[in-house]
Amino acid sequence: MNRHILYRMSWGSRWATGLFLCLMWMASPSTQAQVGFQVSPAKLYFQQKGNAVQTARMHLTNPTNTRLELQATCADWRRDSTGSKVYYAPGTLPGSCCALLKITPSVIELEPGEEKDVLVSISAEPKPAYGKIRNAMIFLTQSNEQELARAKSSAPQLLIKMQIGVHVYLTPEGNSTPDIDITSMDVSKPAQQYQVKVQVQNKGEALVESQLRMEYLNLETMEEVKAEPIAVNTMPQDKFKVVAEVPRNLSAGKYLIVAVLDSGPSQALKVAELETVLK
Repeated sequence: MNRHILYRMSWGSRWATGLFLCLMWMASPSTQAQVGFQVSPAKLYFQQKGNAVQTARMHLTNPTNTRLELQATCADWRRDSTGSKVYYAPGTLPGSCCALLKITPSVIELEPGEEKDVLVSISAEPKPAYGKIRNAMIFLTQSNEQELARAKSSAPQLLIKMQIGVHVYLTPEGNSTPDIDITSMDVSKPAQQYQVKVQVQNKGEALVESQLRMEYLNLETMEEVKAEPIAVNTMPQDKFKVVAEVPRNLSAGKYLIVAVLDSGPSQALKVAELETVLK
């Protein structure tokens, strides 16, 4: 019997990449195969413009030496209190735009090394009274994983199916003023490593893409450590906690922890500070 594992990825970078070492365990533990594909861009933005139908393209690449077959579907999503995405059937959430989307073709075949464009069309809202940002996730899911596995071996295998998510946003006509803030910050140690939980809240009606920078100042030695920025993307009215791992190389002592939320040059920096002792 074959066992399935689904790798679901949605990316905030320019390239959404499903090129991973996905191991197909055959009769011999040393036998492995590499499967994957790439999609660009990782996000599609549309703005409501009367009754016009708008289009965009997704560029798909198969850098492997195997034929891939992909199925395009749509899902609703929103973030929970921890900032993780939770997915729903299309049309479940009031801000869904799945019903307005058309993906052509919906089944994509990619030969080894082939590149192909997929057309994404979005229709105007029949009754644009919703007046807020709509969103959805286009999933591109590998559908021929069993075919590839059979071509490799007839023995029982672990089948790994690749899936990439591409964000879709439909913004209403007119400009919405961004309004995002840090509302709380606390430190905890649930296991072996300290964590800083920074709660952010999007109080406006605009999509806001930010970077959260964490800085740790030892108040005894005045040594400062800056961690890698964390991407924080929020929809209107989102409120969740971003978890930042405290660097393991910090020595024990009293610290001033500074959280800086940077939402771009047009927005003021949001800063929160907290003094604590790390043991």
